[in-house]
Amino acid sequence: MAQVHNAEVKESILKIKFKLFVKNFRKNWALFKESKMGMFGLWVIIAFGIFGALSPIVLNVLDPNIYDPVTGLDARILSSKYITDYLSTQNLVKGIEVPTAQMWVYSFMDKGESFKSSMENLVRNSQYEIMTTYAPDALRHLLDTIADSYIPAKERMYFQNSISELVEKGIIKFSALVSVKDVGNRDKFTFQNFSELLQKVDYKTLAVALSAFKDSDEVSRVQLWFRSLNRDRPEIVEEFNELLSAEYSEEEVEEAEKKVLEVARGLVSGSSGQQLFVNSDTQLAEVINNSIVSVSDLINAAVFSLIQDLLILGYEDEEISKKLEASKFNALVEIAKSKLSDLSKKEILEPALKKAKTTLSAIEQELKEAGVEISHEDVEKFLEIYAGMELAKVSVDIGTETRAKLENEIMEYSEEVHKGYVYEMNKIFKDIATARTMMAKLLNDKNVPDSYEMLGSEVIKVISDPITSLMAYAFSGTNKLQKVISNIENSQLDDFRRLDIVEKLKIFENKEPIEAVNFLIGKGDIDEEIYQKMIDEHKTYLENSALWDKISSETIAQMEPKRVEWNKQFAEAKLVEIFNRLSLTNKIGVAHPLPPSKWHWLGTDPIGRDILVQLMVSTPSEFVLGVLAALITVVIGTIIGTASAYYGGAVDVIFMRIADLMMLFPSTAFLIVLSGFMTMNLFKLAVILGLLGGFGGITLVLKAQALTIKVKPYIDAARVSGGSHGYIIFNHIIPNVMPLSFLYMMFNVTGAVFSEAVLSFFGLMKVRMSWGLMINTVWSSGYLGSGNIGAYWWMWVPAGGAITLLCSAFYFLGRGLEEIVNPRLRKR
Repeated sequence: MAQVHNAEVKESILKIKFKLFVKNFRKNWALFKESKMGMFGLWVIIAFGIFGALSPIVLNVLDPNIYDPVTGLDARILSSKYITDYLSTQNLVKGIEVPTAQMWVYSFMDKGESFKSSMENLVRNSQYEIMTTYAPDALRHLLDTIADSYIPAKERMYFQNSISELVEKGIIKFSALVSVKDVGNRDKFTFQNFSELLQKVDYKTLAVALSAFKDSDEVSRVQLWFRSLNRDRPEIVEEFNELLSAEYSEEEVEEAEKKVLEVARGLVSGSSGQQLFVNSDTQLAEVINNSIVSVSDLINAAVFSLIQDLLILGYEDEEISKKLEASKFNALVEIAKSKLSDLSKKEILEPALKKAKTTLSAIEQELKEAGVEISHEDVEKFLEIYAGMELAKVSVDIGTETRAKLENEIMEYSEEVHKGYVYEMNKIFKDIATARTMMAKLLNDKNVPDSYEMLGSEVIKVISDPITSLMAYAFSGTNKLQKVISNIENSQLDDFRRLDIVEKLKIFENKEPIEAVNFLIGKGDIDEEIYQKMIDEHKTYLENSALWDKISSETIAQMEPKRVEWNKQFAEAKLVEIFNRLSLTNKIGVAHPLPPSKWHWLGTDPIGRDILVQLMVSTPSEFVLGVLAALITVVIGTIIGTASAYYGGAVDVIFMRIADLMMLFPSTAFLIVLSGFMTMNLFKLAVILGLLGGFGGITLVLKAQALTIKVKPYIDAARVSGGSHGYIIFNHIIPNVMPLSFLYMMFNVTGAVFSEAVLSFFGLMKVRMSWGLMINTVWSSGYLGSGNIGAYWWMWVPAGGAITLLCSAFYFLGRGLEEIVNPRLRKR
C-alpha cells in the first residue's frame, strides 16, 4: 500500500515538473521571439540543419562519378560554352584533330606495326610543312592517338600476360627455338645453353648448320660466345669462322641443322625460365607460322583472365562453378583459383562480384554488337566464343596468310571458337572499312592506306577538316566562332598556334559540313568495294570460307544509304557530343575551375569537384563537431564550476588556477603542434576542444552563478532536511545553472567550428571533406593570391560564408538566450 502511495507521489511530482517546464518554455519562447538576433540565428541554424540533412538524399540521386565530394571530378563538356570558353588552346586543337585521327589509325590497323611506325614518321615529318615556326610538340597528340588507338598492340599486352602465366604454370609447353640460328638469340638460348650444346655437338657440325645465316646478328653472337669459350685456343676459333664462311650442299646443311636443333631444343626444354613472346605482330606471326604452341594453348590464354570472373560468380551461383569444372577449360580453374583473394570475406566478395558482373555484362554486349547473342551462364560455349573474339583482336595485323593459317587451325579445333573469331574479325573489318571510306573521301583517293606514304603530309593536313567544317557551320553567325579563332591565334605556345586550322575555320564558315563529318557522328556510308576487297583478301588462303560468305553478304545487305539533314542546332549538339566523348575518355580536359552554371550551381573547384555538394556534405560534420565540443565543454564546466562554488577551499583553488591557466593558453597554436604528434579527426578534435573549454573561462562564469544559488534559502533547507552534497549539487544547483550553461554552449560551438576550419586549412585534419579543407584546396592551388581572389570568388566565398554565417548564427542565438537568462539585458 505504501509502495502504491509513493508511486502516486512520484507521478504527481513528475506531472508538476512537466507542467512547470511547459509553462516556463512558453514564457521564455515568448521572450525569445522578441529578440531579432536570436530568431535570425535560430532560423539560420535550422536552414543549415536541413541543408546538411539533405546531403545523403542528394548524393543518392546525383551521379557519384561526378558529384562525389572527394572523387567526383567532372570532365563533361555539356554545352558549346565549354568549347569556346573553358578549353585551353591545346585541348581545343586536340578536340579538332583527335576524332578524325582515331579513325585514321583504324584505316591502317590491319597493316602491321611496321606500317604503324611509318605513319608515326609521317606525322613527325609533316609538322615542318604544317607549322610556320619550330614547334616540336605541335603534333604530339597525333602520335599519342596512334599509340592509343592501335588496338592489336594493346590487346597483345594483355594476351602476353596470360601466355607468360600459363607458361610459368606448365599449362603451355613449347620449344622457343624455331630455327637453328636461334641458338644465338639471347631471349631464347642462353650462354650456358650454348656451352652445353658444344659439349654434345661438334663445332664443325654447328658451323655447317649456321653457314646459311652467317650474316645475321644471331650468328655474330654465336661467334662471340665461341671465342669466349675458346680464348686459349685461337686456332680453333679461326677454324670455326672459316667453316662458317664455307659453302655446303643443301643436304649437308639440312642434316646439320636437324642435329643441332634437336640437341638445342632438348637443352631448352630441360631448363627453367623459358619465355614465349607475342608482344608484337612479328612475334605472334612467328609463333603461329612455326607452330611453336598449339591453337588450344592460344585459346586457353585467350580465356584465362575470364575464368577468374566466372569463379567469382560461382560463389553466388554454384551451377556456374559446376559447368566450369566440367568444361574443356577445367585445367585452368585451379590456377585461376590460386590467384583469387579470400572470397569468404564479405568486404572482398562484394566488390569482386560487382566487378565480375560488370565485366561479363560488357562482354555479352560486345558479342551482341559483333552479331552473337549468348549468356555467360552457357559457360563452355561462352568461353569458346570469347576466345575466338580475343584471338581476332590480337591477330588482325599479322598478315593475311598467317591470319588464315590461324583461322584454319581454329576451324579444326572448334566451331564455336571459329564463330567468335569470324564475327569479331568481321566487326573489325567493318570498322576498318568505315575508316578507310572516310579517309578516301577526305583525300579523294580510294587507294588507302597504301597511298598514305606517297601523299605524305596531305594525309595529316586533312585530319583537321571534319571538325573544323562542323564547328564553322555550327558557330557561323555568332561570336563563338571568333572566340575559337582568337583562342588559337593568341596561343601563348607556338606549338598550338595552328594558323592552318584558323584558315579552314574561315573557309568553312556558312557552309554545310563536309561529307566526312558523317562518319564522326555514326552516319557515314561504308564503301562496299573497300569492305569487299578486305574480305576477298582474307578468304584467299582459307580452307573453308562458307561462314565468311554468309556473314559478309549479311553485312553488305545491311549497308543502307544514310541521309543527314543538317541544321545549326543539330550540328552544335553533335559537336558538343564529340568533344564530350573525348573529355570523358581523357583525350582532352575541361579547364577547371568552372564558374556557377545550371550543372554546378556554385561552380567547381580547381580539380573539377562540385562546390555545392562539398558544402552540403561538410555541413553535418561541422554541426556534430560544434555541438559535441560545446556539450563536452558545458558538462565539464558546469560540474567543475558548481563543485568549486559549493565546496570552496582547496577544490576551488585548484580548479580556478587551472581555469586561469587555460584562459591564457594559446589553444590554436596548441592544436597545430598536437596535430604533428597524432592523427587529428573530428571526434578527437571535439574531445580536445571540450576539455580545453571545460577547464577554461566557462568555469569562472558558472562558479559565480553557482555561488549566488548556494546562498539561497532552499539550499539550506535541503541541507537541513538531510540532503547529501551530491543531491544538493545535482538537484538544486546544477538545474539552476543550466540556463547559463546552455547559453555558453552556443558560444562554444562557434569556437569549435572555427578551430576545425583553421586546422583543415593547414591540412592538419583527417577529414573526408570540410569547409576549411575547401578553402585549403583553393589556397594550395594558387587561387587565393593577388589578382585571383575576386576573379574566382565562387571557390572561397561559399565555404568562407558558411563558416561566418554558422558561427554568427550560434552567436546570435546565444545573444537571444542571454536576454532571457539575464533580465537586465532584456528590453523593457
